Amino acid sequence: MAERLRFDTTVLDLDSIQVRDLLKYSMVIFAVSTAGQGEMPQNARLFWKTLLSGALKPGVLKRLRFTTFGIGDSSYLRYNVAHRMLCARLAQLGASLFCERGEGNEQHPEGHSAGFREWLVPLKAAVLSAFPLPEPLEPLADDDFIQPKWMLAGRAVIEDQSPPISAEADGTGHHVKDYVEDGIDHDNPAGPDEREAGPSKCLFPVSDSYSVFIDSNKRVTFGTHFQDVRLLDLRLDREYKYGPGAVAVVYPKNFPTDVNDFLDLMQWQSCADHPLDVVATGGIAGQVGSPSPLRHLDLADTTCTIRWLLENVLDIMSIPRRSFFANLAYFAGTSTEDEVYQRDRLLELTNPELIDELWDYTTRPKRTILEVMMDFTTIKIPWQYVLSVLPIMRGRQFSIASGGKYMHDRRGRTRVQLLVAIADPPSPIIKYRRRYGVCTRYITTLQAGQQINIGMQQGYLDVKPTELEVPVIMIGPGTGLAPMRSMIHQRRAWAEELDLKPAGKRLDGDLLFFGCRSSDADDFFRDEWEQLVREEGLQVYTAYSRDKTQSKQYVQDLLRANGIQVYRTLVEYNGKVYLSGSSGAMPKGVREALLDVLEKEGTMTRTDAEAYLDGMEKEGRYKQETW
Repeated sequence: MAERLRFDTTVLDLDSIQVRDLLKYSMVIFAVSTAGQGEMPQNARLFWKTLLSGALKPGVLKRLRFTTFGIGDSSYLRYNVAHRMLCARLAQLGASLFCERGEGNEQHPEGHSAGFREWLVPLKAAVLSAFPLPEPLEPLADDDFIQPKWMLAGRAVIEDQSPPISAEADGTGHHVKDYVEDGIDHDNPAGPDEREAGPSKCLFPVSDSYSVFIDSNKRVTFGTHFQDVRLLDLRLDREYKYGPGAVAVVYPKNFPTDVNDFLDLMQWQSCADHPLDVVATGGIAGQVGSPSPLRHLDLADTTCTIRWLLENVLDIMSIPRRSFFANLAYFAGTSTEDEVYQRDRLLELTNPELIDELWDYTTRPKRTILEVMMDFTTIKIPWQYVLSVLPIMRGRQFSIASGGKYMHDRRGRTRVQLLVAIADPPSPIIKYRRRYGVCTRYITTLQAGQQINIGMQQGYLDVKPTELEVPVIMIGPGTGLAPMRSMIHQRRAWAEELDLKPAGKRLDGDLLFFGCRSSDADDFFRDEWEQLVREEGLQVYTAYSRDKTQSKQYVQDLLRANGIQVYRTLVEYNGKVYLSGSSGAMPKGVREALLDVLEKEGTMTRTDAEAYLDGMEKEGRYKQETW
């Protein structure tokens, strides 16, 4: 939008810019999501810390003209809080809004894009009002193609017709060696399709990553259960200290069959394996240019090709957004009847007034970009533009399930365990092709002895040894159990190391509420809990929602059923609550159950109970990690 109004634009992560640099621009538009309990996301933490510095005096940003857009989800209690805090702090430092802030809600049928699209209308008007174009300049029309800031360009060796890069090489010319250690459990059930070749085993060269060896990749749900849940056991190549709530970032890869299908559709097979460079198309004098879309990768020892990008970087198996169809429309022809029809269809899918068309075509059937291109066969994306047309495949975060004695193996190496539910959702529309979660499908192919690169982040729960002074209520239905398991074993280890609680009572007073479908399908780590109940005083309550021998229950039902104990833990013992699992109805249901307990078991009114929980949040005694 800004470029169509003739602005030179720069797009940066918040952590990559200095506060003083904000004053170099005519206007600044911030976009920020909310993480954890109303905290800044990972790539904005340093910027926010600097912005809160007492060294910044009021008025230091009085020349800054800005506006903000918040990306949030109203199923979270602290909806768009980080965005609102950022806006308030900038105003406190003297900056002025040139347009009212906007907010997007992921609970909308079209996600946060709906709120963003609505906000663009007043934003465009405000920009033109604050910065009118001089005569005779006019804004660029929506159907004018804007050259991207970064493109692919062939190296000179393309003209030399050099042989293609071997798919077996790891990017440095060396072949990947299998790593197998004595004692590794090689039991790894087959992935979604045993006949299908898995993704490349070459290491993905993501910056600031950790190389890990896969010790085992076991299914932990019963074979007859519909849901495949894996316990992925990893070993880091160097020491990394993490606490409960930390996350590992797994970078998925696309399957060769899908990559080849895309290459065939685009007619790129002849150039798929030729070396390429990512080149900037222009710069802005005196300003930092927009960073490369591959800035998160270390490509010094990697040969970049179209095939490599499709295998490792470009998310051709994702459900496309409206912007994808808008970009695709620039490459639509009008020479034949089919080309005109497909161009008109693309324009329908980009029309914000036809939201049902986009929903019915993409989200409802879970149609992927690859499948879209199977429909729009007359459109061929020039390979030079793929980085601006196709979305970048992002790493997926998984809460770490290990802690305490499970944090290191017998050889002293850092151990990371992940509890991963394999996404294999059915499509009510497309029957001929199965649906998969891009990353979890990749995870099913990982084998013992294989090496991959992962990211590591500390997360937002921020659990400390001093918390052993009070009991905790841990609530983790489904794979939300992962960080709770980490916390339980870590609290036990801290109690032993610091000699804060005697043996046999190191988890005395701690309550775990876990929810699953049935005792014979997905009752994760049941043997561990039974042992900790006997040996360390942990109290475990399990809700079965589909068990044949018990009535249907959820974690919120068990909270109410054990209300007296919950009340004493929260009020009399000043305990803490940790909640982890899927966002949506569950966190709201748990909060409602806690309000009922506070109201029923004590003397609080509903207003008092709500104020008490709000106070717990502000004090850091009520934390949740949901996704």
